[in-house]
Amino acid sequence: MSKTALVSVPLVAISFLAFSGCPDLSSRSPQSVAERGGPQRHEEPETKLALKPPLADAPTRTPKPKQPKAKVPQTASKPAARTVREAAEKEGWADATDAVSKNGAIFESWPKPKLALVLTGEQMGYIEPCGCAGLTNQKGGLRRRHTLLKKLASEGWPTVALDVGGLIQRFGRQTVIKYQTTVDALKTMDYAAVGFGRDDLKLPAGELLSAALNVNIFVAANLKVLDFEIARFRVIEAGGMKVGVTAIVGDTFQEQLNNPEIQFTPARQGLAEVLPELKAQKCDLLVLLSHATPKESRELAGQFADFDVVVTVGGADEPPHQATRQGSGTVLVEVGHKGMYAVVLGLYDDKKQPLRYQRVPLDARFKDSPQMDQLLVSYQDQLQQLGWSGLGLTPAAHSRGKFAGSQACRDCHATEFSIWEDTPHSHATDTLEHLSPPRQYDPECVSCHSTGWNPQEYFPYATGFDSVKATPLLVGNGCENCHGPGAAHVAAENGGDSRLQSRLRGEMRLTLNKETRETIIQGCMECHDLDNSPDFSFDAYWPQIEH
Repeated sequence: MSKTALVSVPLVAISFLAFSGCPDLSSRSPQSVAERGGPQRHEEPETKLALKPPLADAPTRTPKPKQPKAKVPQTASKPAARTVREAAEKEGWADATDAVSKNGAIFESWPKPKLALVLTGEQMGYIEPCGCAGLTNQKGGLRRRHTLLKKLASEGWPTVALDVGGLIQRFGRQTVIKYQTTVDALKTMDYAAVGFGRDDLKLPAGELLSAALNVNIFVAANLKVLDFEIARFRVIEAGGMKVGVTAIVGDTFQEQLNNPEIQFTPARQGLAEVLPELKAQKCDLLVLLSHATPKESRELAGQFADFDVVVTVGGADEPPHQATRQGSGTVLVEVGHKGMYAVVLGLYDDKKQPLRYQRVPLDARFKDSPQMDQLLVSYQDQLQQLGWSGLGLTPAAHSRGKFAGSQACRDCHATEFSIWEDTPHSHATDTLEHLSPPRQYDPECVSCHSTGWNPQEYFPYATGFDSVKATPLLVGNGCENCHGPGAAHVAAENGGDSRLQSRLRGEMRLTLNKETRETIIQGCMECHDLDNSPDFSFDAYWPQIEH
């Protein structure tokens, strides 16, 4: 395709009534391939793609309620994207109407493209929304992404899926397992090329190299792992087109890494070396996966103007409603954070509109993929088999002493206990046991769904919750998560030292007033954060558990 033709320990939450989305699950923040085939390669003079005005989403609108319509057979004049949604509704996408109402319709007025690029990145360990705030209120997850790709393929759209990297964040054995699970998922989803992200490169080099060698989808123009050079570029044929893809890690992110097993070259040097090889492949489209700051990605797009599309990380949480074009004509695409969206670029043999842009919210309109379900079950099984010690979690002593469990509060605080017992806090652990797959062995869930864990760092305190069988008195998000460990207080009440009793009662007491309000709210938001409880309002939640 000619380029002239292409456009466009802290207090834990007082209220747990609206647990919301499995974070990274690896980083809870305080609220603050392509389907191969198709026609033969389109031979046109290879000239620079001139991009017309900014590439905007297909118009999004809230549809009015309509009577169900019979599906119209696909024709050349009927937009295929419309049938994607109609087919999805017919096949029973979960809560499709509600999701469209909340997040907008997708692919409105799109005819079937010659090729669709599906662009993702910065998953940051968020492999699934756990449903704490209700799955209909959350976006993202491998299961929904796979369903999107399968839906596009079922409509006959040739697709090339590309990821700019940033699959995980944090450290530790659970993060390694999550990375391996994600790589297996990308392979199952038939991704054509995947870059490395800054936090990916903090993993042990052996894990990175194993992934790169086993799945054969990683690409990197400016780094080596243990002196092993990853594929510098890939060429994918789909929809009768040749797509050349390379990837870099930006210089700013390189400076933030301290992994002697990774050898970097500056991003510009890497691209200067690989671009001539890539151009020699006579591709119809050149794509750069730039795991760099938006500023660096824009500069690279300007310097290496042969790239038609540059995909970048580091932008806003959600992709913009339109892509931007550089002075050279290159399209710059931001993918957003936490895998909540995919961005789809549709390529057409249409001089007026040869390229269309759509950000796709991975919401409840997409049913869960059974193949991804299996991978996530396996992920949870591995966590269970390893246990806390196998995951490298060593219980730490709490500065306030030992935990006793909420039942120990019952005799003296009967009214308060009965209020707690009637809230979701009391059966928070039970909630994990009844999820599919169950998550009571997942530190990133247990930390807020039990008593005696650090909610932000995902480790247990000594005498905190271990398992339903071993520590039954510590199930649920109990009294001590807000008031502090109470074993010493209980012991003092059973003794005769009145001064000790008075002191420990004072330590356990939480009084809500003007001076303490913000401290108490911050304690709530250790669990009711933006990831897990995005609609949290202390004033709305507190009356439901007030005691």
